[in-house]
Amino acid sequence: MQIIIHRGTHQIGGCITEIQSKRGTRIAIDIGENLPTINKEKNTEIKVVGLNTGNPSFDAVFITHYHGDHIGLYNKIYPNIPIYIGEHSKQIFKILQERLEKVELTSKKDLEKVDSFFTYKIPQKIKVKDILVTPIEVDHSAFNAHMFLIECDGKKLLHTGDFRLHGQRGKSVIKALKKYVKKVDVLICEGTTLSRNNEETITENELQKRAEEIFKNNKYNFVMCSSTNIDRIAAIHKAAIKENKLFVCDKYQKDILMYIDSIARSTLYKFKGKVLSYDDNIFPLMKQRGFVMLVRDNYISKNVIQQFPNNAFIYSQWNGYLNEKFTEYKHLQEFVPKNHIYLHTSGHADFKAIKKVCSTVKPKMIIPIHSENPEAFEQMRIRRLYDKISK
Repeated sequence: MQIIIHRGTHQIGGCITEIQSKRGTRIAIDIGENLPTINKEKNTEIKVVGLNTGNPSFDAVFITHYHGDHIGLYNKIYPNIPIYIGEHSKQIFKILQERLEKVELTSKKDLEKVDSFFTYKIPQKIKVKDILVTPIEVDHSAFNAHMFLIECDGKKLLHTGDFRLHGQRGKSVIKALKKYVKKVDVLICEGTTLSRNNEETITENELQKRAEEIFKNNKYNFVMCSSTNIDRIAAIHKAAIKENKLFVCDKYQKDILMYIDSIARSTLYKFKGKVLSYDDNIFPLMKQRGFVMLVRDNYISKNVIQQFPNNAFIYSQWNGYLNEKFTEYKHLQEFVPKNHIYLHTSGHADFKAIKKVCSTVKPKMIIPIHSENPEAFEQMRIRRLYDKISK
């Protein structure tokens, strides 16, 4: 088994991992686009021979989840290479791409590419020639995110993708690893938070309780969070309903929530009949009843906020986006008020969670990925390797 990290051992996002068997079967895990960065030189497009340059030679690409830093280059790879993604991840990503196509930020050809994605369900195993891939559903700020167990040449490798243990499905992650994975030879593990030591890790349930207090004390509430962070929206929604507030969002957001409602078994994700799309007709009702409204940095949200000057504005995304050094987010920085309430918890594993995964699968070696501080893995007393590994 040959492992090549084409990008990701010393940065967050933009990750591309290659696994190649002795017989020459090649698969990639994630085809991520670089996140905006202060260092503009890092924003170069990557070329991988056989994937998006040279003669096509990859047999498949597996996507852990729909965040742009994991799927963003999907439209750059050769069309005859099959792309696999979780069934629900595909549908959520498609709703997002349809919205972007309407504002001409993506193309009809890109939408057709998304339609061509292959999907998998748990506990389905996918065989790509002599490589066996087993998806393991995990807890993350993206709904329907996965780890991958890779088996070939008599070896086992676990690629964690992005994960955490403090969300709604956190408890199920270790159970799944014990049941389906057990021990592995190699662990490719994310370490996003290892360079963000000042972040507070709270559970989504704790976040919900804090939101309830805010909504109890404020009649008009605006919340900014990722439109595809379903667990965060579910927590905010539950808090709004408990405090008898209207729950309001735009049509695009409602389309995502109605899809989740249609496929979810948990009552946590039951939004139908409890979500209102914003338009002028509900303005009087919002004023009378009080509300919680999901907003994004556009003129529609800005106009609504101006109608309710005595409001509580909750910012529920990574605080780093508000750093003025990130000029790509200037519009966001101008939109979020200085007196906002910061209420957020990471979609990524903290040190304790990473250590728990390591102690569960007991790898012979570990390869850090999706991290600006891979050296932190040394504290786990596990051999740390980089960029190109043959085993």
